Amino acid sequence: MDKFKKIIDKGFTENYLSEDINNIRKSLSDYGVNLDENRNRQNQLIKQLKFKLRSSINKEKNENLLLRATESFQEAINKGLEKPIAYLNGLIKENQLLFQYNKLDKLSSDEIKEIIKDQNLIEIIELLEDE
Repeated sequence: MDKFKKIIDKGFTENYLSEDINNIRKSLSDYGVNLDENRNRQNQLIKQLKFKLRSSINKEKNENLLLRATESFQEAINKGLEKPIAYLNGLIKENQLLFQYNKLDKLSSDEIKEIIKDQNLIEIIELLEDE
């Protein structure tokens, strides 16, 4: 019996949804549904979802830039390029970071990320690519 009831309910729903949208709106209004209030809630939900999506995309882009800059700094350190090394040393001194280091080549990826994370990553990448 439950299966039969579900089939009938599904038929009513599909029939209802295939009707003209104005008839559906009128029917909902007849049942006491406040369409304007529902539309406002839907719009607010859509705005929230868009914001979360943009935030997620921006976070992913920032993480990719940070990874790229970190890898470029490690490569520059390994090659002994003066300009990027001087820039990294400047960031360390400027931020007065609590890193205990003897040599830059001993810095881990995480330590480099910590040093450069609040900087303009695009500027850093351009600097490293120019070198």
